[in-house]
Amino acid sequence: MTIVRKTATAPCPTPGHSEFRFELTQSAAAHNSAVLAKHSYDLDKAIRANPNSIVSPGSELRPISQLDQLLAHHPNYPRFRANSIDGISYPAQEIDERTRLSDLETQLARGNHKSALTPEAEPIVNKLFKQDAELGYLITITKTCIRKLKHAEVYPLGLQHQLTIDEAGNQMPKKRVTHDLSNQKKRGRSINQRIDEELIPSTMYGHALQRFAHLIHHIRRQNPNERILICKSDFEKAYRRLHTNAEIASKCIATWHTEKNDEDEDGNNFIGAILNRLPFGSSPAPAEFSIASEMIFDLANDLLHCPHWTPATLPSPHDNLLPQPARLADDIPFGHALEPDVHLPPSQKAGVDGFIDDGAVAVLDSNENQPMVNRARQALGMATHLVFRPVADDEPIQRPDPQSLRKLKAEGQLRETLIFLGWEFQTRPLLIALPNDKARAWTRQIIRTLTMVSITWDDAKTLVGRLNHVGYVIPSARHFLNRIRRLERIADAHGRAMITEGARDDLLLWVKFLRRARRGISINSIIFRVPTTVTVSDASEHGMGGFDLRSGRAWRYEFTKEEREVFTLNLKEFIAAIITGQLNLPHDTCPFPCLLAIGDSTCSAGWQHKSNFDPDLGPMHAEAAHEDRTSTPRANLLDWIARSEEAQKEGVTAATHSQYARSWRHWLAFQQQCGLSDPYMDNLDPPDKVQLLGAFMHAVRCGTFNPFLPRHKVRTST
Repeated sequence: MTIVRKTATAPCPTPGHSEFRFELTQSAAAHNSAVLAKHSYDLDKAIRANPNSIVSPGSELRPISQLDQLLAHHPNYPRFRANSIDGISYPAQEIDERTRLSDLETQLARGNHKSALTPEAEPIVNKLFKQDAELGYLITITKTCIRKLKHAEVYPLGLQHQLTIDEAGNQMPKKRVTHDLSNQKKRGRSINQRIDEELIPSTMYGHALQRFAHLIHHIRRQNPNERILICKSDFEKAYRRLHTNAEIASKCIATWHTEKNDEDEDGNNFIGAILNRLPFGSSPAPAEFSIASEMIFDLANDLLHCPHWTPATLPSPHDNLLPQPARLADDIPFGHALEPDVHLPPSQKAGVDGFIDDGAVAVLDSNENQPMVNRARQALGMATHLVFRPVADDEPIQRPDPQSLRKLKAEGQLRETLIFLGWEFQTRPLLIALPNDKARAWTRQIIRTLTMVSITWDDAKTLVGRLNHVGYVIPSARHFLNRIRRLERIADAHGRAMITEGARDDLLLWVKFLRRARRGISINSIIFRVPTTVTVSDASEHGMGGFDLRSGRAWRYEFTKEEREVFTLNLKEFIAAIITGQLNLPHDTCPFPCLLAIGDSTCSAGWQHKSNFDPDLGPMHAEAAHEDRTSTPRANLLDWIARSEEAQKEGVTAATHSQYARSWRHWLAFQQQCGLSDPYMDNLDPPDKVQLLGAFMHAVRCGTFNPFLPRHKVRTST
């Protein structure tokens, strides 16, 4: 606590001015281009010639000497420290100079995306772009300078529509300028496509959501009749707080224009901009910012559990903006927490978690825990204050506070219901729900899609992303994305995709999922739980069966000769697992049943996670996994068997021709050379099938088979 107190009260030197001018004007662009020309059009040399200035990496942070004492023990700190000194670098593959210059000219001629150029969007982009320039987040330059700048690459701008909140917590539209660093996706030459993903730290949204849900569940499990309060904090201009290094900044240039009455000497109002901060649209940006934010979240967690920190004597800078906690009426019942399969320390009464720029705190609101409640109100704010440099009175240019003060007033209040990571946590009933505005908007998009004949790639991508978000709290619902994802893949390749009947059926089902998510799902249903029903099932060539491990309730089914010939064994094992669960779950009296259906190699949930079969390549597998679970197990089985012959004709043939066309042609040629015309071997006994396939594989493997030779008798060693 001594280091915390020392850091919180230590003075922070204010960065000085640089040679660059931060304006969205032609005169500033000409001036900045002259500065770069003086340094041989090398941004790195120009930045090093302006040390300890606002263009220097780490200018948004406290001095390294202070951070060394505070954060040296954290595993993220070595990388964070290097980034703060040298700027963030991307592990990107270089392209040859000739290609770079060709792509540069192509993009200069092409310009920005249509989303940024509509009459409605252009003034918004202009306002936001001007704001970034005046805050020092970009350096304006001329087109001539772009062509001469070392490492220069240009990528288009777009405008993204989002939602945010005002100081009162009301929803309001928000526009964000994005930098499309995947613009050369088709050719694989964009900066995002050239990045080695294995060298980028992973960021998993679902893990943060589940961790926070487990924390709330644990506190309720240990304290069944006590309130749990939660609050959150956001960073203001999060990505813009961290610098990229000069080479990466030169590879992330955007273009725009100045006002109509502000033209260069040639009568043009074109202007270029070097983004020397983390850009929106960069694939490494979330992970690189998380290096910093995760340290801040962990620091906040340490402060939360530190009894030596008293906010009354060492408050966070904006404690005066935090409203007092809001508590629901006492007569509202508490949700019951069932036995988990993951256990936190019994003494844990609070915790901090977060994802990229969203941090949240959950704390037990009991009488004896009020000192921790007081720390919970200010923990995230204090941690942010200890890492980022406070706003000084003598800032060289305008600089917003590192903590989002607007959102702090709306979401910094401790309460029992709060939206975190796009989900509404309701700690009193122990529910997690999709917010009303998202449920309505996403349902409208599905209904609009159902009225269309085809769908564009942008619409399909947005739809898949939204529905995948719902899958974090209804994991099994993700299975019903496979036919919708297929539309996205087709539209990506051809511009549009025809909406199939199967995809329409899935979209109608997703409307039900959205309604269910809006009503709220028990946190008991999304955490790792001790199973309340455990079944074991299996299938073989001759039949299948299963039983309940606890009650001993069992069943079996023997296949007829015809039934043995259809489906893969893997599919039969899944059918057995589903039937066993359907037979035993009605006897589970738990309000939130938890089924563990064990097979010989996986559980049914694991099978379903892997069952996103392409409906063309695996028609019966997809059909089985999509089957309505309200039907009786035997009815399902008999129906699947009755459709097996149709599946073989319509599915397997299409699959073989589309995915394995070359091998299929070889197989047909092999059959012809053998004097056969039975490609599916329907008229052969199992031993003959084995012998024929063995002969084919042996001939192909040994290189003795030529599909263009005339028909002859084939000999084999099998």
